[in-house]
Parts: sequence; C-alpha cells; structure tokens
Amino acid sequence: MAEVRALRADARRNRDAIVAAARDVFDQDEHLRFDDFAARAGVGVGTLYRHFPTREALAAAVYEGEVAMLCDQARDPTRSASENLDAFLRGFVEYVLAHTGLARALAAVADPAALADGGIELERTVADLLAQAAIDGVIRSDVAVGAVMIVLHGIGSATDRPLWSSEARAAIELLLAGLRSP
Repeated sequence: MAEVRALRADARRNRDAIVAAARDVFDQDEHLRFDDFAARAGVGVGTLYRHFPTREALAAAVYEGEVAMLCDQARDPTRSASENLDAFLRGFVEYVLAHTGLARALAAVADPAALADGGIELERTVADLLAQAAIDGVIRSDVAVGAVMIVLHGIGSATDRPLWSSEARAAIELLLAGLRSP
C-alpha cells in the first residue's frame, strides 16, 4: 500500500480509475479481455500494465480496497463498540448481497495469498470489535473470533441458496443474539 501513496496525483487517479472500473466489471460478472479494463477506466493499455501487470494483480487490488472499506466502516468513532459490531455484521451481509458477482470474480482470479491477507484483516477487525464490545460488557467474553468468522464464511459461501438474503440476515441476527451478555 505504501507504493500507492507514493504515486504522483495523476498516476494515483489513473490507478484509482482502473480499480473502480475493475470493481464494476467484476461486480457485473462481465468477462472482458484484460486490455479492455484500460478502455473502461479511460486510460491507455500501458498505464494499465504499469499499475497491474496481470488480471490477478488487478483483482487483488480490488479485493484489498473492498476489505479496507469494510473494515474502515467498522471503526466509526461516533458509535459504541456494540453499534460498530452490529453495523459491521449486518453490513457484511448487505455487502455480500450487493456484490455477489464481485465475490465470484475475485474468487476465480485472485491469488489465494492475497485473499488470505484480506481474510486476516477482516478477522483482525472482527477480533477488535468483539474485544471492545466484551470490555464494554455488551457481549459475552467467551466467544472466539474464529467462530464468528466461520459464520461469516458460511454466509458468504451460500449465496446460491434461493432464500439466501433473508436466511443470511436471520443468521446474523442469531449470531448477534448469541453474542449478547445475559
């Protein structure tokens, strides 16, 4: 990420435009040749390859940005730890619901190591949210972060079920109810 911050303003704009275009393409489940991402972003092919030499590198950048956005939204200083946890878990479901094409595309082309890094960041965020909510006394302190991650993984991997959206929302409500301190 440090190399992204070191870019000139115009190079940063080009990179951001490429990532935004790729997010949209992946989200819509469109199948483009790699070079066509440049046209979608309004940049030249050389600019695309300078920032992202492969489709996998581009997918990893999209994934990194999406994970960062989800995790940043979970750290709203105007909300309590419990409110941040609730918002993150409910927001996760809504995010997956809105971006199922993106999830499929990223799973198909992204490097498993890049996905693992994002998973680590998501898990770190969930761990922080759980720890702070437990300190505040609003959730049980005996829930392992791994248990919550398994629930989230299950929700994310079941998007092909006919009633997935309502079932996923119900699963999060069950999870939140189970987390609450007696």
